[in-house]
Amino acid sequence: MRENKLNVPLGTVWSASAHIVAAVIGSGVLALAWSMAQLGWVLGPLVILGFAIITYYTSTLLADCYRHPDPVTGTINRVYIDAVRAYLGPREVFFCGCAQYINLWGTLVGYTITAAISMMAVQRSNCFHHNGHEWKCESSGNLFMILFGVVQIVLSQFPSLENITWLSVVAVATSFAYSFIGLGLSTGKLISHGGFKGTLSGVAGSSHKIKTWNAFLALGNVAFAYTFADVLIEIQDTLKSPPPQRKTMKRATFIGIGLTTIFYLSLGCTGYGAFGNNAPGNILTGFGFFEPFWLVDIANICIVVHLLGAYQVYAQPIFNRFESTISKRWPEAKFLRRTYSVRVPFSAAGPLSFTLSKLLLRSCLILLTTLVAMLVPFFNAVLGLLGALGFWPLTVYFPVNMHIAQKNIKRGNPKWILLQGLSFFCLLISIATSIGSMADIIGSLKTGKDVEEGEHERKGTVWSASAHIVAAVIGSGVLALAWSMAQLGWVLGPLVILGFAIITYYTSTLLADCYRHPDPVTGTINRVYIDAVRAYLGPREVFFCGCAQYINLWGTLIGYTITAAISMMAVQRSNCFHRNGHKWKCESSGNLFMMLFGVVQIVLSQFPSLENITWLSVVAVATSFAYSFIGLGLSTGKLISHGGFKGTLSGIAESSHKIKTWNVFLALGSVAFAYTFADVLIEIQDTLKSPPPQRKTMKRATFIGIGLTTIFYLSLGCTGYGAFGNNAPGNILTGFGFFEPFWLVDIANICIVVHLLGAYQVYAQPIFNRFESTISKRWPEAKFLRRTYSIRVPFSAAGPLSFTLSKLLLRSCLILLTTLVAMLVPFFNAVLGLLGALGFWPLTVYFPVNMHIAQKNIKRGNPKWILLQGLSFFCLMISIATSIGSMADIISSLKLATPFKMNY
Repeated sequence: MRENKLNVPLGTVWSASAHIVAAVIGSGVLALAWSMAQLGWVLGPLVILGFAIITYYTSTLLADCYRHPDPVTGTINRVYIDAVRAYLGPREVFFCGCAQYINLWGTLVGYTITAAISMMAVQRSNCFHHNGHEWKCESSGNLFMILFGVVQIVLSQFPSLENITWLSVVAVATSFAYSFIGLGLSTGKLISHGGFKGTLSGVAGSSHKIKTWNAFLALGNVAFAYTFADVLIEIQDTLKSPPPQRKTMKRATFIGIGLTTIFYLSLGCTGYGAFGNNAPGNILTGFGFFEPFWLVDIANICIVVHLLGAYQVYAQPIFNRFESTISKRWPEAKFLRRTYSVRVPFSAAGPLSFTLSKLLLRSCLILLTTLVAMLVPFFNAVLGLLGALGFWPLTVYFPVNMHIAQKNIKRGNPKWILLQGLSFFCLLISIATSIGSMADIIGSLKTGKDVEEGEHERKGTVWSASAHIVAAVIGSGVLALAWSMAQLGWVLGPLVILGFAIITYYTSTLLADCYRHPDPVTGTINRVYIDAVRAYLGPREVFFCGCAQYINLWGTLIGYTITAAISMMAVQRSNCFHRNGHKWKCESSGNLFMMLFGVVQIVLSQFPSLENITWLSVVAVATSFAYSFIGLGLSTGKLISHGGFKGTLSGIAESSHKIKTWNVFLALGSVAFAYTFADVLIEIQDTLKSPPPQRKTMKRATFIGIGLTTIFYLSLGCTGYGAFGNNAPGNILTGFGFFEPFWLVDIANICIVVHLLGAYQVYAQPIFNRFESTISKRWPEAKFLRRTYSIRVPFSAAGPLSFTLSKLLLRSCLILLTTLVAMLVPFFNAVLGLLGALGFWPLTVYFPVNMHIAQKNIKRGNPKWILLQGLSFFCLMISIATSIGSMADIISSLKLATPFKMNY
């Protein structure tokens, strides 16, 4: 019987089988040869068959739980957790929810890692083919993870599983393809050495403990290879009826698990037979096969295509649960309900309908998944742990206990004893596999050797540097762009944003070449901005540079403190408006929020250097994407609601030409501030590993970082101005142009605060380092400065956090002073404009241009010298003009200001 005329299930036994194969055959298949090597010829095949039998049996029990209480005519449970609630009651729901959704999300992380490894393998395979098998072909997976995530954002807009059946069918076809390629390559290698390698008991570890841990990890990999119970109910919900869905699902389960088991045994046994105890952790990417390289490439491309579909099979339940919860919580929210339609190629289900809320929320989840995969790219260890954590509760415990409840099997009954015995046995397996997986993860987290003059290991890449740049660049400035556009209008506004982007990128490439002196590749390293100035321009320029740099850095910290407090106040006021109405006088004071922000910064300031807070910058980048997309989405929604773009070609028409001119200058300062990051570029570059040369990596990172931020700036500035016109607020997300959905406004402002936590540290670290190095040189024998203490920090692969009492006190005092000044002068747009005016010309243009002239020995009067000095003079004029506009606004704000009072 069709339950819902608006969304009629159309699935058959074959579409369900396709979904099962797409879900089951994923990352796990690639590790089977390695798992066989740990278990040997006796245990290996038995373990694969054993997991197949257990999974099939418990899946048939679970299929009967699709309806309650009767498996044929009862009420439908559309998701796994609803079945648990119906049969076992609310007490078990929390445990089930945690197990299911953590496992689902963890699987997405695993699939992202696997897809990236396969794409890297294609790149490396071609490198080996062109340069020889002994060549050192290195590849970074971060770009591939990002590309995979972008594709998943597009696919995530499909509304339900039956509407992406074509994708699952393609996934099944590709899974057959790469499985047969792997089987064929392994068989060819097997034949080439005339027999099966390997031993009855598998790899002999260096100790019994290591052997045991690896065997447990192998069990976890096989368990993960059979994990699909957590989406079985959702797949069953796509099936048409008659025949009864449970009957169709059992047939589909038999077909799906049967096919995968044949593949698993074939690949595992031939892979182990071909490589023996040297089987790689990933059979198709570990380069046991170099040739034919094109066939290895095809296999890995098939893996990626397959994982595109499998990812969505696992992601859809998370999306549906999240969105249904939000919809029930705010049933009247128009933002959640308004739909748009786009026709999708190859889909028989009609146009694709989506809402802006779905686009934003699903994109944020996929972005978070991608970032976690980039932070923890451990293939076998992650797979083993996921298998350990998900197998017993989801595949065995809940299906067994729901079956007992459904059939009313009494305690002590022989069948009850057998079922509970099966559950207990699988629990022991999960515990054992957790031990092996955690042991391997701990080993993977160990750090490597020291490099670069023995001070500390530099592990930064183009992606960590890009993360630091985006964290530093996208800050307070992004919030004022719509207001700046309103002052400049539709002609000058976009041109100004693009102009500052081009100038900043060009001068940043010049500055990246100054990391070493005199030669940009082999010269002596300049670890901070002021050292580069000293090396290239001499001591005469150092004082001016120091004043400009450190005043600008410290001023930026003040601006970030003000911005964070305003965003926290906006959360408080947003909830007040929601409860009491949009006309209510909702006031809030920012002093407490500034103090809280300062306390958190005192804790974060104890991290010793930029690369040791990479995880914080990555989180900052994620949140900057989140609030930028939310701001873009809200502005787009408002834009659509009034049917066109507001604003004028020349911007706001003020009461006098003088006020108009001052506001234009202030807008230029706000945009200049939005692109200020030159003063930390050298410090970011100092985190990069070499080879390749740091300057080359830094230029790529600068292009990526500034490119991404410019896209955000143009999108947010133009849509914000188009939505509000000349009434654009000074801060797009706290000026309450958006009252509803209030929870989304809250999320955006919370993301701003989290982002500024990381950006604050990016700007603060150079001040800390300069201050402490000066004190250390002044009093080299002081024990108070030298005595260190250690604390282990979560999520850090750099070992324990070391600090001194002097560092704790000095950094805390600086942050306290910053917070006090922010409380005294809480002027958002005015402070941003002045900082942009003071910092842009000297740090972003003047010093990079003159250091480049000195480095390349460009003679006075040379055409290039004239162009470079012309650029510098032009930017000086901009800085002078923006200073005038900013000071005019500050003077006006001071007339109404009260010390230590920040009310909105």
